[in-house]
Amino acid sequence: MNNMPSLAFADELAERPPWPFPEPLPGRLLGIDAGGSATRVVLVADGRIARRFSAPPMNALLTVDLADRLAALIATADDTGLNPGGVTAAGIGMPGLRSPDDAAALGAELTRRTGVPVWVTGDGETAWLGAFGAGPGIVVYAGTGSGAMGCDGEHWARAGGHGFLLGDEGSAYWIGRAAANAALRWEDGMGGSAALRDAVIEASGGDLAALIESVNSHPAERGRLALIAPVVTALAGEDDAARRIALEAAEHLTDLAQAVRRKLGPLPVCGLGGVLRAPVIWDRFAELTGAVPPMAAPEMGAALLAGRGRVC
Repeated sequence: MNNMPSLAFADELAERPPWPFPEPLPGRLLGIDAGGSATRVVLVADGRIARRFSAPPMNALLTVDLADRLAALIATADDTGLNPGGVTAAGIGMPGLRSPDDAAALGAELTRRTGVPVWVTGDGETAWLGAFGAGPGIVVYAGTGSGAMGCDGEHWARAGGHGFLLGDEGSAYWIGRAAANAALRWEDGMGGSAALRDAVIEASGGDLAALIESVNSHPAERGRLALIAPVVTALAGEDDAARRIALEAAEHLTDLAQAVRRKLGPLPVCGLGGVLRAPVIWDRFAELTGAVPPMAAPEMGAALLAGRGRVC
């Protein structure tokens, strides 16, 4: 049975958010969910979703002109023509933030530059807000990177989210790297499979020598390997090597959920992100954790942050 979540991955959000915003509604709320593949944005006005769109990827550690790009995004996000004054508050979930102080400093700078209150936190927190509407629970996110965040109503706990050099197990980057390694092992006569090798070559757009040069010349450009992940999960139904990688990814993501549960107790789990769109991974992850689809996507959590002015 396919238990794949739908709302968090849908191209269109519901007309109304699944949970109420603070009353009275503080104007037009902009939610920004930055990520390694894309930045997703939603504008909420009068309790309804007025606009949603995507922007280029952003990461606090990897994007040099981060504040400039965010300020421009906030300034131009409201082009619906319904409110010439633009947004009245913005919430941002940002990967790569090293501390709450860094988040607060970025929020203060953006508030000064845009003239509207801007609240910044880690992308795990906004994913949690979207998934549970600030209720107790654990969210596991698996896109280009991976991690888990949970709250029991009083205490926070997290696992993973350490970046592609030191973590991101089960992520699209991790799956792509594992597949590329399996392809190279097949070439060396050490394992893998011919089908997986061929899929890696097709997905990367060149031969394995070109892939080796590309990845080693641009190690921080995680998309070069993350783009291989969908072909791996698509191949998993017919190729043992691809299936082993997909199931190991699901087990890594399960480990993240269980690590947070050990700290907070047996809270409900939600899973979201492009990796968990693959039935082979979602079904195994849901079997091991009891995970259910989130109430809303992370950008909606960021909009809720804009309305609340705080995570919890």
